[in-house]
Amino acid sequence: MSRTKDVTNLLCRRAVFLFCTLILLTAAGIAQEQIPRNSRQVVILYTHRTLTPINADWDRGIRSALAAGFSEPLDIEIEYLNLVRHKDPDYLRSWIELLRTKYASRPPDLIIPVFVPALQFTLEQRDTLFPGIPIVFCSAPLKLAEAAHAQPGVAGIAFRLDIAGTISTAKRLHPLHNRLLILSGSSNQELASRKAIEEAIHGMNTGLHVDSIAGLPRKELLSTIDAIDAGTIVLMLNYDEDTQGNHYSTVEIMDELSARSPAPVYGLYDTLLGHGIMGGSLASAESQGKLAGSMAVRVLKGERPEDIPITGLETVQMQFDARQLKRWNISESDLPAGSRVVYREPTFWEQFGRYVLPATIAIILQSGIIVALLINRSRRFTAEREARDLAGKILTAQEDERRYLAREMHDDLSQRLAASAITAGHLEKTLSESAEARESLGKLRGSLIGICDDMHRLSRQIHPAILDDFGLAEALHAECDRLGERNGILVEYRCGEIPPALSREIAICLYRIAQEAFWNAAKYSGSDRVIVELNSDAELIYLSIRDFGSGFDPLEVAKRQGLGMSSMKERARLVRGTIVISSAPGSGVTIEVQVPLPEVAA
Repeated sequence: MSRTKDVTNLLCRRAVFLFCTLILLTAAGIAQEQIPRNSRQVVILYTHRTLTPINADWDRGIRSALAAGFSEPLDIEIEYLNLVRHKDPDYLRSWIELLRTKYASRPPDLIIPVFVPALQFTLEQRDTLFPGIPIVFCSAPLKLAEAAHAQPGVAGIAFRLDIAGTISTAKRLHPLHNRLLILSGSSNQELASRKAIEEAIHGMNTGLHVDSIAGLPRKELLSTIDAIDAGTIVLMLNYDEDTQGNHYSTVEIMDELSARSPAPVYGLYDTLLGHGIMGGSLASAESQGKLAGSMAVRVLKGERPEDIPITGLETVQMQFDARQLKRWNISESDLPAGSRVVYREPTFWEQFGRYVLPATIAIILQSGIIVALLINRSRRFTAEREARDLAGKILTAQEDERRYLAREMHDDLSQRLAASAITAGHLEKTLSESAEARESLGKLRGSLIGICDDMHRLSRQIHPAILDDFGLAEALHAECDRLGERNGILVEYRCGEIPPALSREIAICLYRIAQEAFWNAAKYSGSDRVIVELNSDAELIYLSIRDFGSGFDPLEVAKRQGLGMSSMKERARLVRGTIVISSAPGSGVTIEVQVPLPEVAA
């Protein structure tokens, strides 16, 4: 019964294989019709099945070297022999038939077998499949590489496993660990590799107790790993097949195993780096592929494979995973000199450096601009303050000069004119015999009295003594009375409570603004009514003057702003006040002044 079942399974597999072969041959024929006939053809034979991580590393290296070194059209054919999983003679015969049929019409220019089973298969079937075609193998042990290179038309890349480098480094990084556990699959290739590695380790006298596990099914393997003690070092080889015939990817096994292993795990291939191994002296599949691709370019360009020496033994390097170093508390300074550390967590500068530098430059430039603007602003404020101080000094000097002139006119000229008028009056009474002389003296006396009155009025205009004697409120009241008497205008004066100790500068400022406003109202507005309001609060003193005359267009007046309006604004600015002049044609004029009170006055 069992024999019948085996035969049935074999027949089914062969039927499926032949069907796939037919599809591949059809596709190959279509592809060959589309490929330029002058292109060179390279066939790469991979040992493992499709999409395994180590295949990806080899393929990346081979293709990059071919693309970099060979500029002519190149057709690359890939065959995944999967010789690890399938070893029965019928499977091999099917592959032989497929390859012979597929490449019969167009033999390839070069064969690249990758890893041991693919190389052995190619050498055994060379005369049947690829007679006379040069071979460049990739990743073979040195003894097999030398034996292959001895055959005509064969060159290639050898590899070595730096077992001593990995074990000695692991022992130095974990001095308290005393056990080494070797993990591998159970295929013939894996068992042979494990045996050779065990013999090499026993010859090193490391002092480690060496155990091995070969081909345990996944669950049993993970359970075994869970139970190992913390004083163990694990060495992972290939794990492609277990004792029950199940097939795996070593990377997949490693991903599961490393997450739960209570002991550090080391390896011999860089394909496992990043999947949970600490590191070690690792052989590089991609570097091997690059060397094989470069050697293939030399053969395609005409070099004889026999003349190209074997290389590749140098493609090992101490490499470590920074995340595993952190997990097991290993400092990078403890690693061997020249070690390469990958998967570091990026530093702040590595993550954001390309943004930080431009931002820093922008901030520095902006800061420079801001500093320059602040300096210019400070200079402008200083210039404005100096201009304001100068204008204040000019107006103060002007007021002092006016006060002096007013005092001289009142105390000297006015008194002398009054004395002359009195003398003329006495002469008028004394000279009674001449009517003409009396009349002339009377006119002279009247003229002197009029000049004296004008002198008094002019003196008040130049500098009102009442402002010094009785303050701003009384001085404005008197000025309102004179406006009404002189021009026949009804003036309403409203005065609230203002500080008694108002500064002389503020009093003169508001008084002169009021004088100018009264003059403009009398001369230009044609108004018969003016309202004047003076008031204050704890912080400001307010002056409002409003007439009901013809008004004006502010835009037109702004174009030809006269001296009087400029003087009012400048006086308000000198005491840090504000002045607003509002008007419209036919709506009169309103002047509103606000001046901040000094704290003492407030």
